[in-house]
Amino acid sequence: MSVFRSIQRIALILSAAGIWILSVTGQSPYDPVYSPEAFLIRDQLVMFTDRSIYVAGEQIQFRADHHTIGVSEGRQWSSVIYLELVTPEGHAVSQGKFFLEEGRSTGILHIPEGVISGNYFLKSYTRWMRNSGPRAYSYTPLKIINPFHAEVTHSTQEGLSGQVASRSEYLTGHLQCTTGKLVYKRGEEVELRLYETLDSLMQSINCCVTVVPAGGIDTDKGQFQLSGSPIDPKEYRVNHLPDLNGVALTGSLIHKGPVSYPFPSARLYFALLGERPDFLTAVTDDHGRFVLSTPDRTGLQEFFVAPDPLLLGQVKVLIDQEFDTEKPPIQVNDFALTDREQMLATRMALHQQFASVYGSDRILTAPEQDNITQSESPFYGTQGTTLQMGDFVTLPTLEEVFINLVPEVEIERKQGKGELKVIGQNSALNLYLPLILVDHIPVFDHQVVLEMQPDKIEKIDVINDVYVKGYIPHGGVISIFSRNGDMAGIDLSAESYFFDYQAIQPAYTKVIPEYDPGDRIPDSRNTLLWVEEVELQKGETRELQFKAPVVPGEYVVLVRGANRGGSVLSAISRFTVK
Repeated sequence: MSVFRSIQRIALILSAAGIWILSVTGQSPYDPVYSPEAFLIRDQLVMFTDRSIYVAGEQIQFRADHHTIGVSEGRQWSSVIYLELVTPEGHAVSQGKFFLEEGRSTGILHIPEGVISGNYFLKSYTRWMRNSGPRAYSYTPLKIINPFHAEVTHSTQEGLSGQVASRSEYLTGHLQCTTGKLVYKRGEEVELRLYETLDSLMQSINCCVTVVPAGGIDTDKGQFQLSGSPIDPKEYRVNHLPDLNGVALTGSLIHKGPVSYPFPSARLYFALLGERPDFLTAVTDDHGRFVLSTPDRTGLQEFFVAPDPLLLGQVKVLIDQEFDTEKPPIQVNDFALTDREQMLATRMALHQQFASVYGSDRILTAPEQDNITQSESPFYGTQGTTLQMGDFVTLPTLEEVFINLVPEVEIERKQGKGELKVIGQNSALNLYLPLILVDHIPVFDHQVVLEMQPDKIEKIDVINDVYVKGYIPHGGVISIFSRNGDMAGIDLSAESYFFDYQAIQPAYTKVIPEYDPGDRIPDSRNTLLWVEEVELQKGETRELQFKAPVVPGEYVVLVRGANRGGSVLSAISRFTVK
């Protein structure tokens, strides 16, 4: 069985356990021998946004449809999409990672208030698509207006030689949408009817619906499509493995001497810090590469990494960049607004200011579930014993604390240095060194731990049984917590360091207040309605209701859905508010 079929077979088991194994029966998917097979596996994304024009400080509401070619039907390949709002030069002004569930991802991406007006791309891709390069990604063109800055973006990028980039055209006639009336009063309920006229091969289609002021969205074209193969098959190499059932953290371990070369079969230790800490391990493959499935977290996280202590002074740990930094291979014109877009932009900017003042039309991020502090629930659970240092008279050294107050820990002397051992009923404890943590960070020098000052320690947890993390066994756990969260002054090795890591974007809830023409609070909606998923079955009519805006004018309803081939089917309806 090939390594890539093996990956599919073990992915759900290993990623569910927070483990990613690079070597399958001695094979590594990074090996160039597997490049031809890997080349046949392709991720594809179709992106939809609620609008084509935005104001700085707003949220982009999106939906992405994902499909993988070259894997068995029903098999999960990529489980995360990477979303970036970038300038034509490729500079990211906003980034996020979002879960793919059943081939679809929905969410919001915040536009910073300080961005300048200009043309932007909503760039989306999976980790696996990075092997094929930027031409394999999805690029949705957007216009952003900042009424408080006169500066605009400019593109100095030249198109690639022979590059042909065109936007996908929406196919009409397969979907239909109608409103109950062509003209509505302000605040009146609008009835929207959706139905399909699909061919006999399609029994259903999943669509998104957006209702915006006329000119607020391109009703004819979507993302850019780049012609030809993204990369020459002979040049294709696997440098990025897919995120399997969660977000992966990847990198490599190299020799840091004059000549750099990879370190295979070496252990790495990771500490996830913050309110929900965790401890993780990884082992490098024959190419010195490692992949780590990160725990289920949201937002920006802080990690600590340390190599095997036996390799201190010899190695360097390199963490891969989370997001792609290459320029979009698309040439764009200088930023300009039509007369109609200028009028719309003025109105939208006014609405955005109203929304910021009155707190209306808000998109809120939901708090993380089960957000418990480290003192209430450490990652290794509650089983074991805890020594609260404040309950006892302060002893002069931590060595005396273990000798007198922690019977589960013994100290052995070897060449004048102390070595900690956890004792218990499990005889296998003698086979492995204990995992020693100080403020959740692994410490390998036992003598340094013994020399810590007890008055700087708040408590000590001990697990006196074999503890296995990432298939690496430990002879128990000794977890020490300092009073001030400063590791009680312990110095860390030069090869270890802290780094930030972007986890999945938090869930969100959109709060849309009910507007009435007589209200003193202005109707600040720039998107009247955004429904990410509407399933249309053959012969079925779906109905949606929403309140007509208080602001008079022409509005457009756009319904879009992708068929199995990736083509976008669409339907348009218009109405006027007087």
